[in-house]
Amino acid sequence: MDGAGMICPDCGYDNYQGEEVCERCLHDLTQVDTAPRPKNEMHRHIIEDPVSRLNPAAHLLSCKPGDKVSDVIESMKKQRLGCVVIEDNRRLIGVFTERDVVMKLTGKPVDPRVTPVRALMTSPAESVKSTDSIAYVLNKMSIGGFRHVPIADESGRATGVVSVRNILEYLAAQIH
Repeated sequence: MDGAGMICPDCGYDNYQGEEVCERCLHDLTQVDTAPRPKNEMHRHIIEDPVSRLNPAAHLLSCKPGDKVSDVIESMKKQRLGCVVIEDNRRLIGVFTERDVVMKLTGKPVDPRVTPVRALMTSPAESVKSTDSIAYVLNKMSIGGFRHVPIADESGRATGVVSVRNILEYLAAQIH
């Protein structure tokens, strides 16, 4: 895997910026500060462009932890979104995704009409800042197996969600 600029001083592997250990040899990278070296124009955009370029605020649906799962799913269906951010006192505390519906609800003895979303949400939610690079969020998604990553401001309030679809749309626009 080609990384985005943290060259391991031990084995020379090109890790993603922000990694704490080398993916190949597990060498400590916390003291390494190597700027990414773009390999082509597309790579340069992914490294340099911030998450805000993905237009994530247009894809935000939020709810409270006590909202019923059935209501949350209905909102997701109406807005055609695969992720809801869960906020308590205007702070991001979790996410509820279409994957949570499949893995935590389907075939389980759970009644979505009475179950609060807090019972099935993923918490704490991994998040990024709107100023983080697209490469950073891609790395977070890859390592965590996420298809959705919330964006939070300095106060912990969700301002958007980056989805795989956002990234595909961004990449397609870069090609044209």
